[in-house]
Parts: sequence; C-alpha cells; structure tokens
Amino acid sequence: MLQVLRLGDVVCCNIIRRTTRFTVEVEVGGSLATAYTNNTGRLLGYLTRGRVGYCLRARGGRHPLRLVAVEDGEYAALIDTRLQEEAFAEAVRQGWLPWLAECSISKRNPRVGSSVLDLMLDCRGRAAFVELKSAVMRLEEGFAAYPDAPTKRGRQQIEHLAGLARQGTRSIVVFIAGIPNARGFKFYCEVDKEICRSVRKAIEAGVEFRSINLFMDVKSNAIVLGDADLRVDLSCCMQ
Repeated sequence: MLQVLRLGDVVCCNIIRRTTRFTVEVEVGGSLATAYTNNTGRLLGYLTRGRVGYCLRARGGRHPLRLVAVEDGEYAALIDTRLQEEAFAEAVRQGWLPWLAECSISKRNPRVGSSVLDLMLDCRGRAAFVELKSAVMRLEEGFAAYPDAPTKRGRQQIEHLAGLARQGTRSIVVFIAGIPNARGFKFYCEVDKEICRSVRKAIEAGVEFRSINLFMDVKSNAIVLGDADLRVDLSCCMQ
C-alpha cells in the first residue's frame, strides 16, 4: 500500500441513520450531530446504525462535520468523492498509475457538450479526458461495484466520453473502488438497465474503463492506494 493523502485531525463517530441525500445523523462523544456527505449513492451496508464513521471538521457550511469514511474491517471504506478525486490526482502527479505514467493534470472540471467531466490530462502533448466514478458497493468475494443507484448523469457522461473517443481523443472512465483491499471491480447492472447501453457504446467507441483501489488506513489517518490497476469486469453489460 502507498500512502497518498494524510487526513490530519479525524473525528470518530457512530452512525445513526441517513437523513437526506447529503446528510447523516451521527453520535460524537454522546451528542448527536449532523454530518455532510457528498456521496449521493445508496452506500448500502455502510450508513447503518452502529457503524463507526470517520469525519473531518467542515470549513464553513451548515454542518460541522463531513463524513469521509466508514469502518470496514481493520480499515475504512472511502466514501467521500472529493477526497477520492484528490487522491486520484495525487497518484497521477506521483506517477503511481502505470497506465497514466506519462500524463499530468492540465484542467479540472472540463466541459464537454452538456456534461462536466472531472479531469483533462496532458499525456505527452495529447489530451485525455477522465471521469471518476465512486464504487463503494461491496459484492461477494470482495469486489467493488458501480452503480448502486440509477444515474442519468453517469449515463450522459459516459456517452460524452464515447463521443470524444470516436473523434480520436483518449477517454477514460475510472472507477474508484473505495472498499478496503478490493479484489477487483464489477459493473452492477441491476439498478440501472439503461446505463449498460451507454457502456456498450463507449466500449465500441474505444473508451477505456479502469479501476483503482483507494481506502482509509485508520491507524495513520491516511488515504492509501491498494491497487493501481484493478481488474475491471463489465460482463453484465455485454449480455
């Protein structure tokens, strides 16, 4: 494992329940508090009463805490999408992703058509566009999965990447497997049948589908890189 980002002062809490798409009720030191979460996925099995959560103190905003990770064995699943992006960007800068070894970040949140993607890279003078997807759904045998909820936005972004790929531009979907020591990534087709059409179009157009494993080491309060090139299984979309 490679240490990617240190988190500094982490507040431990007990999760009570999810209250809205963006908030979770937690208990800290015997008192109830509201923690913000930027992950709008269902996060099945994680935001349940009694699980230990790990928060950062919010800088402004309506809520004092931001829930970034949830216990999963001796480590914690990284659920915070902003930290997932920061850790991915740091891994690119450090050259830890062999399939992006000659790339650097040239722009964040580039607009492509009606979609805003996560990153534009410069790979030895050639542009590459990257969209990150949070995969914090645990399947049997330790596989991470996406999506855990219907996602019209995700479909649109994949289709815009397919359009770029048809024009000869390198286009990549990266699934951030946030569960500790993921064995691989599998696409989950049960909750959004339409997205598989977008995936098939993207594969035909030449879009790359990659996955990396990022999670939290609770002993060092750090985000670590477990695997820089996880096996990606898209077979359910090809049936």
